[in-house]
Amino acid sequence: MSRRKKNSYNTILTVLGILAFLSVGSAVLYIVYGDRLLPVRSESSYDHVPGDYQASSPSEVLVESLLEPEVTIHVEESADPDGKSLREDDISVCQAEILKGPNHYCYDHLSQEEQHLYAEVYSVLKTFGSDALLSTQNPEQLKKVFSCVMLDHPEIFYVTGYSLTKYTRSNVIEEISFSGKYTMSEPEAKAAMKQVEAVADACVQRAEGLDEYGKVKYVYEWLIRRCNYVLGAENNQNILSVFLTTDTVCQGYAKAAQYLLNKMGLFCILCEGEAMGREAHVWNIVKVDGDYYFLDVTWGDASYTFNEAQEGAPMPPEINYEYMCVPYDEIAGTHVIQETVTLPVCNSMRDNYYVREGVYFTEVNSDQLREAFANAYDNVQDTVSIKCADSLVFSDMERYLIDEEHIFDFLRGNSKVNYIKMDERNLLLVYLN
Repeated sequence: MSRRKKNSYNTILTVLGILAFLSVGSAVLYIVYGDRLLPVRSESSYDHVPGDYQASSPSEVLVESLLEPEVTIHVEESADPDGKSLREDDISVCQAEILKGPNHYCYDHLSQEEQHLYAEVYSVLKTFGSDALLSTQNPEQLKKVFSCVMLDHPEIFYVTGYSLTKYTRSNVIEEISFSGKYTMSEPEAKAAMKQVEAVADACVQRAEGLDEYGKVKYVYEWLIRRCNYVLGAENNQNILSVFLTTDTVCQGYAKAAQYLLNKMGLFCILCEGEAMGREAHVWNIVKVDGDYYFLDVTWGDASYTFNEAQEGAPMPPEINYEYMCVPYDEIAGTHVIQETVTLPVCNSMRDNYYVREGVYFTEVNSDQLREAFANAYDNVQDTVSIKCADSLVFSDMERYLIDEEHIFDFLRGNSKVNYIKMDERNLLLVYLN
């Protein structure tokens, strides 16, 4: 656990946990003493703060602005626009640069006309340009293409939106000029980028030699251990909040994951929409061994309040793996996707965290359970996750481990056991200490 997360247990503290997916209700804590299984239910053990935000109380809902750009519009009734036209040679060079880059997914899914506009917008933003006359007269088309540029390019961290001037004649738009809204000068951005690259390169180097799944897992864990979810943190909508500081929000997590995995040669794009039906949210889609998966680092590092009044209640684990390499069916209950362009289909479980780690159960299997517990002990883990394929397997697993008390067959010397069960997720989380 990072230095900022080692807070005192004498106060109500924010913790990172595995209960990010519970929107209602409370955890059930079971404590085993000797040969007796005593259920203890506490309605206040975990005060859930759903979704992608921190709040002073569970009833406080905070919604942040995400990929919706800051847009300023001016209108001039004039036949002589003040802007300057972009050279076609420069646009061609720019398009070649885009296609050589690590991520041009949105660009690839635009029409030819929109791709030309994308190159124009990209060229302006990369050169800190302003008052550039564009090839479109449609402000809505510009808004879509601008979002695509920002979705593809986390390295453009110094732009928060744009301003446009509509040059009209008899209320008909004849020209549009475009300027980026920059948070810093070009020299400042270059200096910041050098710092970003130094941190990112060190991270990438430590992941060398891992397979694709291992690299995704490394980035997932690295970001969670490094960062704190803090609304209002400086630069929290871009990668500077992750690489130069450690306080960020969901867009910072997602763009940093995209930037790192792209540097590792892996496909990773942004996915935007809503979480829990009301909060604007951003997460990722990654490609591992040929299949696509959703990846939500923020919810792997979700924030909760822990009430010290529940004596003996265990701390949730630092990392929640429920949102690492999951298919659509696993994320659809909490995330609503809003597509700027058509997104890949995510329907595989092959490289899901629980499958790859050997703790995904399609039936009660004592040999698999024994191996899962042994691996956890050997790797000095505090918990064992037992993910079941469906509710029937989950019921059988709970009956076998808890009702029939076979859980003691796999524990090493424990006289009691704490565990959390999450029926809706078909998940048991067993504490080893």
